[in-house]
Amino acid sequence: MAITAAAVLVPAAVATADEYGPGEFPCTVALESAVVTVGEPFGFTITCPSLPNVTVTVDIASAGDAAAADEAVEVAGTRSVTFTLDENGEVSGTATVHAVGDYTEQVFDEDGEPLSDVYTITAVAPGAAGGDGADGGGGGLAVTGATSLPYLAAAGGLLLLGVGALVVSRIRARRS
Repeated sequence: MAITAAAVLVPAAVATADEYGPGEFPCTVALESAVVTVGEPFGFTITCPSLPNVTVTVDIASAGDAAAADEAVEVAGTRSVTFTLDENGEVSGTATVHAVGDYTEQVFDEDGEPLSDVYTITAVAPGAAGGDGADGGGGGLAVTGATSLPYLAAAGGLLLLGVGALVVSRIRARRS
């Protein structure tokens, strides 16, 4: 009886180390937001319903400009952290990025095999992702510094001169 139970349980444990193809990964990552603010923690939830009580590693890697920054990522004090999924195959955590740029997040098993797709996170400077109005960036268009008021005033003045010249020429034509 014990041998039968072991024979049934071992393939389930080995299945976590299988290589998965695109769209076949057993885990998903739900990010609090795909755009985060530098220096502020953001939350994520890992869901692996077919892998309850399994240990997984979350790795957040920097790319592009962010890769040049030393220690740009902090997940529980490091670049990656190990979690044990609960009986439902879920776990939540937080991370903080310290440089502007793009980052990737992915879940791996104990052998380093990927268990999820790669998720992209974009870190922006404080105030850039705003929209609260405190920094003047209420979510509208970017201000480039160019102003069109002088050009509009000149166009309006030329329009008035043209209309005035037309009226004067019509009045002179009727009088002659």
